[in-house]
Amino acid sequence: MAESPLLPLVRDVASKAADAVVGMVTRVCGLDDDRGTLERQLLPVECKLANAKERSMTNGYVKSWMKELKSVAYKADDVLDDFQYEALRRQSKIGRSTSHKVLGYITRRNPLLFRFEMSRKLKNVLEKVNKLVEEMNKFGLEKSVHKEERRHPWQQTHSKLDDSTIIFGRDDDKKVVVKLLLNQQDQRKVQVLPIFGMGGLGKTTLAKMVYNSQEVKQHFQLKMWHCVSDNFDAIALLKSIIELATNGSCDLHGSIELLQKRLEQVIGQKRFILVLDDVWNEDKIMWEDVLKPLLCSVGGSGSVIVVTCRSKQVASIMCTIKPHKLVFLSANDSWELFSNKTFSNGVKEPAELVSIGRRIVNKCGGLPLALKTMGGLLSSKKHVHEWKGIEASSIRDNDGGKYEVMPILKLSYKHLSSEMKQCFALCAIFPKDYEL
Repeated sequence: MAESPLLPLVRDVASKAADAVVGMVTRVCGLDDDRGTLERQLLPVECKLANAKERSMTNGYVKSWMKELKSVAYKADDVLDDFQYEALRRQSKIGRSTSHKVLGYITRRNPLLFRFEMSRKLKNVLEKVNKLVEEMNKFGLEKSVHKEERRHPWQQTHSKLDDSTIIFGRDDDKKVVVKLLLNQQDQRKVQVLPIFGMGGLGKTTLAKMVYNSQEVKQHFQLKMWHCVSDNFDAIALLKSIIELATNGSCDLHGSIELLQKRLEQVIGQKRFILVLDDVWNEDKIMWEDVLKPLLCSVGGSGSVIVVTCRSKQVASIMCTIKPHKLVFLSANDSWELFSNKTFSNGVKEPAELVSIGRRIVNKCGGLPLALKTMGGLLSSKKHVHEWKGIEASSIRDNDGGKYEVMPILKLSYKHLSSEMKQCFALCAIFPKDYEL
């Protein structure tokens, strides 16, 4: 579902309305109740905007409502900017001469005149926002966005491995998976091999290692890689595979039957490998009745589909070969990965930091993403007390033996500079798999 371009603007205005500096000035002016009301009214508007964007495509009234919202949002932004400017002006006025202070009372920045002017502006904006919220509720706009309705045309396939990247602890997994794939050469039907495991284990990395191996390159006549995520749609998937097979765009629209015929033409009897990366669909009927007949009816003997997924249920639904479960790294591989990220090449590892580092590595539980994140964080920390502080942090949730990466990612975020946190927040505006 398309996200409204108004959403960042409304979020920014709501953020300004909640700003402590703005609140300080509105309290002094006796306008804090109106500021608080504006802040609260903008919150439900944020929640509803995604669906409003979609409905504006077919509903002229909703389109007009969004146009008015945009105008009011800019007016509200201007009013809040005035409050921020007034705070800075008052701060800079401290220490000025008496003559400047007296002059201030006969200008437009006279406190009484400012209070009157801003009261009028703020109430005018608030009145318009209240009216828009009332109309919004009449539309019955839904906050929820169903997964099957999401369409991200910007999702990109990506199979490239960085040649300079050292991958630790996955050579044995690579050998096992490559052997499984090559052993299917006599199978007439397309075989499906899932690689599954929790987030951060390196499923996509392993799939890339296999996909780019010399054995796979020589064995398969056609190689294709498609990032699925939550868009498990037959038409989108078929179009992508056709484009990958032909290295060109697919101009067929809407008909699965036409796409199927085109797929048969471009693949024919070629032995192919197709990687479906990051699959979340747990709907067995969707796979068994729709996609499996389409994808497994083409190609020559020995063709295979490799699926990466977190869910064991996804793996069991799609597999024709026993799924390959990815496990945590060994203690030795964990340390190699961590130290490679933490210590510069050729630099002797300080003994005291190594001792602390090994304890931190143990807390990461062999999870590659956690090890890389902690290694990257500690690479900028040179003092023992900094390492000890991170060691003392709650960097692992061990719930019934399940290691979770989120506490470690949160810790890494906590140690970012204020400027980097702002950049991180900006990136969070974009959907998953968006290519900047």
